[in-house]
Amino acid sequence: MPLSDETSVAIEARKDRKSVRKQKRAHHRLLRDMNIKCTEQPTQHLMICNGGLVTGIKRETLQCVLDALISKYTLIMPAGKSYCFVTCNSREDATCVYNYIHGRIKLPGQNGPLYVCYTETVSTTDYVTSDSTFPPGLTLIENFITEEQEETLLGTLNWDECESVSSQLKHRQVKHFGYEFEYGTNMVDPDKPIPPIPQDYKFLQTLFDKHGHKYTYDQLTINKYLSGQGIPSHIDTHSVFEDTILSLSLGSACVMNFRKDDRKIDVLLPARSLLIMTEEARYAWMHGISPRHSDIIKTENGTTTRERGTRVSFTFRKVRRGECCCDFKDYCDTAKRDTFIDAKVASGLENSYVHKVYEEISNHFSETRHKRWPNVTKFLESLEEGTLLLDVGCGNGKYLCGDQNVYKMGCDHSSGLMDICRKRGFEVLQCDCLYLPYRDDSVDAAISIAVIHHLSTQERRQRAISEMIRVLRPRGTCLIYVWAMEQRKDSSDSFYLKHGKRSKETEKVDRSAINQRISECHLTLPIHENRTNFAHSDMLVPWKKKSGECFLRYYHVFREGELAKLCMEIPAVSIKKVYYDQGNWCVILEKCTEIVE
Repeated sequence: MPLSDETSVAIEARKDRKSVRKQKRAHHRLLRDMNIKCTEQPTQHLMICNGGLVTGIKRETLQCVLDALISKYTLIMPAGKSYCFVTCNSREDATCVYNYIHGRIKLPGQNGPLYVCYTETVSTTDYVTSDSTFPPGLTLIENFITEEQEETLLGTLNWDECESVSSQLKHRQVKHFGYEFEYGTNMVDPDKPIPPIPQDYKFLQTLFDKHGHKYTYDQLTINKYLSGQGIPSHIDTHSVFEDTILSLSLGSACVMNFRKDDRKIDVLLPARSLLIMTEEARYAWMHGISPRHSDIIKTENGTTTRERGTRVSFTFRKVRRGECCCDFKDYCDTAKRDTFIDAKVASGLENSYVHKVYEEISNHFSETRHKRWPNVTKFLESLEEGTLLLDVGCGNGKYLCGDQNVYKMGCDHSSGLMDICRKRGFEVLQCDCLYLPYRDDSVDAAISIAVIHHLSTQERRQRAISEMIRVLRPRGTCLIYVWAMEQRKDSSDSFYLKHGKRSKETEKVDRSAINQRISECHLTLPIHENRTNFAHSDMLVPWKKKSGECFLRYYHVFREGELAKLCMEIPAVSIKKVYYDQGNWCVILEKCTEIVE
């Protein structure tokens, strides 16, 4: 049924209002980004408001549209922007483009039509977002194998077969040969070999030899990436593998991102190319692949986008049989193991990088701690009426309020946080969790949420748990939460890594020094970079106040099974439950009526 004239007019009016809104937003964005002003009067310069590399539009697609309208123009597509620019030979040509495209043309993959506005000037060049030179020690050999060899290699893969160790990670499928790579620890066990590298792949070793890489590679990891999948930025563990690592790309090209300090380098890996990482590129540069469906690449005509297909990588490594002796100590796990935290320095470390920090940030810390964690609340709600609960390391007391049928008291080392709790009417006292000032068998239940990971030796962590068990009555229960090393920034179950704010100030801290030399303790600890996966068990984590001042807190992040093992060594303890919750390892303990030998 045809629309009435009134309906058609109303629809056109709505379209016009939408176009005006789109243009106004584009005006503000362009002025903010590049200090370029838009104008209502026709000029030679056009801005396509919602058509840029970030929106997935290819240069070639826009060129096809423009070529049909005008003969000469300059197309500028800034990297990292959702808009682009067209400079025409004349205002007449620009008007022709404007009238044809604005609100009328919809390109493949776009949700709606393109919107255009006139500008006084344009950006003169495409932005370059990374260095054009490779990291030292990085080599790329294009067409390392033929198309026939690529087809043969891909034909050998059956992701359902069992002749290799195969697994389905959250963002890709993986196969291992020779030795299994353990993603939780970023290590391999050289004493536990698995089926070796298949004979079908031996011809690659011959090709490696011809190019001077004569290691007899004994570990192979095959990754299958679908479009939109990637791998977090990382440095391959030093102590596990020898220097040179080779990675062969098959099927589809992609961009691999390399980063060290303030330098960023994007490297396009074409299909059938071999990436060789050695020396500084292997030991000191982080590398990863962003999870997206297309990459921004440079061509002779300028930047454009290239869609990703299914990519398979063959990464060859040689398992190391001794410790790493590289020259990149700041990044080396062998070197970091040499800075063992002993009992003599533990107290000083915690005093400077835990206790003093919490005194400085107590008010800001309290402002960020309001919402209870559901599983902690579930534990509290399971307690019987009349229970006496102790919260060890209670912070601002967010678990001390509510539920009048349970009597709650708390303690914490921070005088600032204790003042906040007292003002809120909570029953608290200031003390050290290693020496709880409570009688034996005096409380019915206890919780310790995000406290034990601030203690820097196993003995001190074990003592703190023992103290909680000491003050529990027989059959009393205790809930403990500690940060997990296995949490991932691209996972929805890690509150800290997923939601931790990243700012220019914390970036300065992260990148100005990868490690912090603690002179008074005679050791060096890595500084964790916000919103990246954990690479070390012992580290310093930045906290930024509203004023911009940044502090470093010490953390020991727990590997899977570590917390349970720690608790099993404590007398009179029964482990009732171990679980993972929002980036934490958690355990519920019960005090036995008799000491279990």
